[in-house]
Amino acid sequence: MQAFKNTFRAATAALALIMAAPVSAQEYPNRPVRLICPYAAGGLTDILARTVAQELSRRLGQPVIVENRAGGGGIAGTDFAAKAAPDGYTLTLAGQGLASVNTSLYPHLPYDTLRDFKPLSHIAKFSLVLVGHPRRAPESVSDLIHLARKNPDALSYGSAGNASTAHLAMEMFKEHNGLSLLHVPFKGESAALMELVAGRIDSMFATVGGSLALIRSGKLRAIAIPDDARNPLLADVPTMREAGIEDFNVFGWYVVLAPANVPQHVADRLGKEFMAIGSDPGFRKAMLERGMQAVGSSAAEAAQMIEKETGRWAALVKKTGIALD
Repeated sequence: MQAFKNTFRAATAALALIMAAPVSAQEYPNRPVRLICPYAAGGLTDILARTVAQELSRRLGQPVIVENRAGGGGIAGTDFAAKAAPDGYTLTLAGQGLASVNTSLYPHLPYDTLRDFKPLSHIAKFSLVLVGHPRRAPESVSDLIHLARKNPDALSYGSAGNASTAHLAMEMFKEHNGLSLLHVPFKGESAALMELVAGRIDSMFATVGGSLALIRSGKLRAIAIPDDARNPLLADVPTMREAGIEDFNVFGWYVVLAPANVPQHVADRLGKEFMAIGSDPGFRKAMLERGMQAVGSSAAEAAQMIEKETGRWAALVKKTGIALD
C-alpha cells in the first residue's frame, strides 16, 4: 500500500509539472508593463513610445506605462533598461543613435546593445529629406555635387548637432560622392532649419516630419529622399537613386528591446504583438501623420539591422573622425 501511495504521489507531482509548464508560459503578462523612453516627454520618441504603448496594452490586456528617463543623451535610460529584471515587464524604445551609433562615439558606453538586450522588433522608421533654400542653389542633387566639387568647402550644411542623424547622413553623402562641405552644427533640428530658411546655410538632411510644413509652405526646397522609395508625404520628391545616386540609403529607425535574458516564450509573445502592431492600419496611419513609417519586423530582422547599422556607422565614424561636442 505504501509503495502504491509513493508511486501515486510521484505520478501526481510529475503530472503537475507537465501541466504547469504551459500555464506558466501563458501567465505573461499578469501585471503592468513599463516601456522606458530614454528622452523627456513631448518629443518624437516620446510620442512614438506612447503610441506603441497604447497599441501593446490593447493586445496584452495589461497597462503599458511609458516611463521617461532622460539624461546623458538617452544613455542613462537605456542603461537602466539593460539592467532591469529580464522578465518582460521592462522594455525600452531606442533609436539608431542609442542602439548603434553610440557604440563608436563612447569608448566607455555602459551597455552593449546586442550583448545586453534582446531585440524584439524594428517598430518604425522615418525618412530624411535633403532640403535647400527655394531661391538659391543647389536645386538638385547633381547641382549640389557639381557646386561642391567646383568650390570645395564653399557650401555649408546644417545639422541638429555633432553625430546627429543629419550630420551622419551628410558625412556619408560626402564620402559617397567625394565632396567637401562645411558642417555647421546647431542645437536641434529646428534651429538648423531656421538658418536654412534665412539663407545662412545652403542645405541639410532633415526629417520629413520636422521639415514638411516648411516645404509645403514654400520656405524650403525638397531635393531628394535618401530611401528605397518615395515618401508618401512628399510623393513628388525623387529618391537618391532616381536622382542618379546609387547605393545611398539613410533613414532613422526605432527598435523595441528587452533585457538580454528575457524568457523565450515572453520574447516570442512580445515579438508576435509588435509584428501585429506594425501592420495595424490605425498604427500605420498614426505613424504617417508624424512623418514616420510603421515597420513591425521580426526579432531576427531587428537584430540583423542593429548589427548591420552598428558596423556601418562605426566605419564612417572611424574614417571621418566624427566626435561629440
